[in-house]
Amino acid sequence: MTTKIADRLDDAKAKPRVLQAEFATVALLSVSWGLVILDITGINYLMPFIAPSLKLDNTHIGLLEAAYWLPFGLSSYLTGELADRFGRRKTLFLLVLLLFSLLSVLPGLATSFATLLSARLIMGLFEGPILPLAQSIVATTCPAERRGMDMGIVQNVASSVLGLIAPILLVALAVRWGWRAGFFVVAIPGLVCAALVASSLRGAAEPKLIVNVSADASRRPHKGIREILRYRNMWLCVINACLFSAFALIARGYMPLFFVQVQHMLPQRMSILMSALAVSGLILGVIFPAMADRIGRKPTAVISSLLGLVCPLAVLYYGGTWQVLGLLMFIGWAPGSACILFFATIPSETVPAHSISTAIGLTFAVGTLVGGFIGPAVAGWSADHWGLQSSLLIDAGCALAMAVVSLGLKETGTRKKA
Repeated sequence: MTTKIADRLDDAKAKPRVLQAEFATVALLSVSWGLVILDITGINYLMPFIAPSLKLDNTHIGLLEAAYWLPFGLSSYLTGELADRFGRRKTLFLLVLLLFSLLSVLPGLATSFATLLSARLIMGLFEGPILPLAQSIVATTCPAERRGMDMGIVQNVASSVLGLIAPILLVALAVRWGWRAGFFVVAIPGLVCAALVASSLRGAAEPKLIVNVSADASRRPHKGIREILRYRNMWLCVINACLFSAFALIARGYMPLFFVQVQHMLPQRMSILMSALAVSGLILGVIFPAMADRIGRKPTAVISSLLGLVCPLAVLYYGGTWQVLGLLMFIGWAPGSACILFFATIPSETVPAHSISTAIGLTFAVGTLVGGFIGPAVAGWSADHWGLQSSLLIDAGCALAMAVVSLGLKETGTRKKA
């Protein structure tokens, strides 16, 4: 009896320390990904300044957006394979975070379309692994009852805070000192994050916790892509990853141009409206993943995808005040808050634990390679032929298709099922 009481007291004392370590890990991973998002999306807010400076048309802009995701996707998958084979997730994460930080200044040195494209290809190579590695760390260290919320925080919170600041900050820098200044704001914060990750590795073993599978399954050797593609959820998650990548990149790439070139909006007003997407990610980015922990992954995916129709259609057809338009954009950016479900949460709960990093890397790789390449390229070609309005109609079609595909998912995460 005395032993049981002592064990319970020890557990009660250990729980706050475990929660504190979990929070610190999730916060650091979230900030690291937020810096990557600042670099990825920054070029969109600066494009109204870059395009006339480098004499770019809409096809050039679409190619810059599309080509970036080729190395991004390939490196996402390859590092996932390496992480599952060798188990050194934090070490790999530290390496790519360090290289990303050092090379983030390259786009600001571009003098032509070719040099800007080369810089974007290099950045895609080292930014691709960061979120898949971060989410695989969460999947193997965080408890199942908080996994969806923790993954949502990693993907959405810091990136949304920085996304809220980014349009206003980068446009202000471009107006005052030119667009090149916007590419020099990530390097030092990135190096600080890398130093904190290195500090957390000192004297600590790499986590090798097993989740969602039996002990026998966890001992099976890693078989790579052949094993994970046996699951229907994986196919559906990959399709939705492609659709969401197209949805997000078309919206972020062509809504600023639509506001400035078609609606003749001032860049400062455009930057405020685009900040509504960041506010949405900050608030809904916690609410929707937490809701998925409560009501299930599938209904959350369907609801958020349908709400995604609101954003592009409101930009196209709403003619009222800009404040209400910002609110509609906030609501319509729900897919950005819930996309982690089919990028990481559902794959990590579907496949054996020894293939988690590969599964997450695969959804990011195919999603960015297919959706990230084809979506912006098609939208850019369409905008040159039929106007920027056509790119936003394509964006709405992606949201509707995500909802339809989500109906076929097999539930993996309700508390009742657990």
